[in-house]
Amino acid sequence: MSVGDSAQVGLFSYLAVGVESTFKTYSTCTAALQFLSASMKTSQETKVLEHISTDRTYADRIALSKMVEGEIEFYAAADNDACQRIIQNAMGGGTITTATATGDTTGAGVLMHTYDIKNFSSTYTSLCLNHRKGSSQIFQYSGVRVGEITFSGEVDEALKCSVSLVGVDSTSSGTDLSSLFPNVTQTPLSFSNMRLSIEGSFASLTSSAFWHVQSFEFGINNNLKSDNDSRRIGSSLLDVIPPGVAQFTFSFSMRFDTLTAYSAMLNETNLAAQLSFQGATYSGSTIRREMQINMPSIYIMDAGDPEIGGPDEILKSEVSCVVMRDKTSGGYAVQMKTFNKTTSY
Repeated sequence: MSVGDSAQVGLFSYLAVGVESTFKTYSTCTAALQFLSASMKTSQETKVLEHISTDRTYADRIALSKMVEGEIEFYAAADNDACQRIIQNAMGGGTITTATATGDTTGAGVLMHTYDIKNFSSTYTSLCLNHRKGSSQIFQYSGVRVGEITFSGEVDEALKCSVSLVGVDSTSSGTDLSSLFPNVTQTPLSFSNMRLSIEGSFASLTSSAFWHVQSFEFGINNNLKSDNDSRRIGSSLLDVIPPGVAQFTFSFSMRFDTLTAYSAMLNETNLAAQLSFQGATYSGSTIRREMQINMPSIYIMDAGDPEIGGPDEILKSEVSCVVMRDKTSGGYAVQMKTFNKTTSY
């Protein structure tokens, strides 16, 4: 067979996720993820060495550091374990607290999993990926951490999640895990069951009071350090991938009909917010599949004072918020909760 005389197509690809018990040591990938796009890749550039040797051409070069990075986009789901493992890592790889969902029917088995921002210093600090590209080429990635994660929702769409990843190493001789597919549990969360609640305090938030928004975006940037200071002489691989300060982005689009957001911006009002994404109720239970993003302390930094571009348009505000840590005892900046039937993570 000659190089390039056949073809691979994307529809036969798959992506499986695992959690490493030891950073940089590939483990078993047991959670399957249906994805929209994936761009994980390995690159290793070359540095041409210049010298004078009575000739007009170069003769020497060295390979530079190995780079493993990429992005994945998928529909977020409360009942998909790969999605939850990715979120866990994006939140700093900490231990997830699990408890029976409040109000659940006895014996129904729906659990609430709580994620807090951690420092990539526990047992769950890194992921591994098994990624088939096409129908036969299988790549394995180790020492993977989530640099950025973004959730986005809008009218007539399901909840989307996009992540940027940094890894330590990869190999092109992975084990075929296609048996995990196509029977993947990954129930999309529709826009019709999304909610944004904003009140003066977190205790005041209710599911019946919410802001009427048309779209939103929430993101976490872990500011992972992957430059030369995270490497060492004697290896082409990253040695460490420490996190920096966690930064959050939160914005939404809504119709301009009151001065509530505008006044909160000018008065520097401290608000609390919750994004909720619900799916179907579990059989035999009163609890629905659900993901929540809780923010007990936000400030509106741009109320999106609307511009008028024509006589027939609906005036809209593009509102941007800054997310802060609640300064009370045990306070946090962001906490995520998932309701599903997975026993533990």
